Amino acid sequence: MKIDARLFAVIGFLLNASWGTAQDPVAASPALYGTQGGSIEIDAAQLSPLGSGNQYSNIYAGRGRYLTSLTGLGFMAPLHLPSGARLTAVIVYGTDSSPAGEYQVDVASCDGLGEACIVASGQPGCADAPVTACSGNAFAGGMSSVYEGLYDDDVVIDNASNRYVVVAGNTTNDGSTAISRIVVGYVLQVSPAPATPTFADVPATDPAFPFIEALSSSGITSGCGGGDYCPDGLVTRRQMAVFLAKALGLQWN
Repeated sequence: MKIDARLFAVIGFLLNASWGTAQDPVAASPALYGTQGGSIEIDAAQLSPLGSGNQYSNIYAGRGRYLTSLTGLGFMAPLHLPSGARLTAVIVYGTDSSPAGEYQVDVASCDGLGEACIVASGQPGCADAPVTACSGNAFAGGMSSVYEGLYDDDVVIDNASNRYVVVAGNTTNDGSTAISRIVVGYVLQVSPAPATPTFADVPATDPAFPFIEALSSSGITSGCGGGDYCPDGLVTRRQMAVFLAKALGLQWN
């Protein structure tokens, strides 16, 4: 079987990047490649108090966590996602049985020291605006979930320069508002193509240009020699093995 080299570049892209919407159920860890949207879960047990004076308690055998010494955004958890991932949504699961209280979550992008944070999106009707997502201080229906889209915020993970966190909390201290878990959705993307093409036979007008450039810059292919990629050449099974093994980081031990 032989495959056109241009088509193989697109296949390589699909293995390493995707566009779409976040899906639940939750992945236990972030996907490093794939064609579907991914999601990562932050459980209540992973929420740590922001300060030593922030006291908290648990409900539902530890499946919910709430502040007991203050109100507002008093919990924090790091958000570990691969560089290049674009945030698509946040889903918050919690309890709100208070007619005047709410649970709250911020998804924030900060500088390398964790300062100068920018909050993603902003759901209307939250007690402490801007807040990415909340149950609303007029809701008292008990266990619930809140969805907030983040794709339009254009938050693309850059782990070399920034730190990403989820900050959460509640506005009552009696357990009537509590966080159970937080799901952050994301999609992988191919990197922007360079202004100057790497290969003489793959101009920027070629439909496969950004995908071929992604394979080249990631070290998966160096072309066919002489500064060319040979986009219409056929890929042998030997070459396919090299492409796939490099793209997937396959191990044999």
